[in-house]
Amino acid sequence: MICGPKKKEARIFVVDGEPKDYSHVVDAVQYDKIQFKFFTSGRDALRHNPEDEPEMWVLNMRLQDMSGVELSSMLRSRGTNVPMTFVGDNYDVDAEIDARTNGAALYFAKPLMSEWLIEAGERVAIEDM
Repeated sequence: MICGPKKKEARIFVVDGEPKDYSHVVDAVQYDKIQFKFFTSGRDALRHNPEDEPEMWVLNMRLQDMSGVELSSMLRSRGTNVPMTFVGDNYDVDAEIDARTNGAALYFAKPLMSEWLIEAGERVAIEDM
């Protein structure tokens, strides 16, 4: 049997006060391709080691301590240069415009379809090879 090159695992850091909203996504993931790490606040996310960079950030637009846009700006000022995906608790056209104006690679509204996030994560893993 001939094997192709092994795809890199994509690490996705999710910042959302409701990590349970992603349980169906995590359950649907092929763990050899995507690994999730959850933070429940912007402060928690900013405490992570900046050397430990994921392949993609997923930020809720409304965190308990700041907005996802504010967090994105702080992460960018620390040198983060990976795609940022924003998630709204409900679809709001103004929030999507705000997210896209502030560099969102993608914008989703809850409830998330697992296929969306899995496909985005797998695409990041393939492009990063």
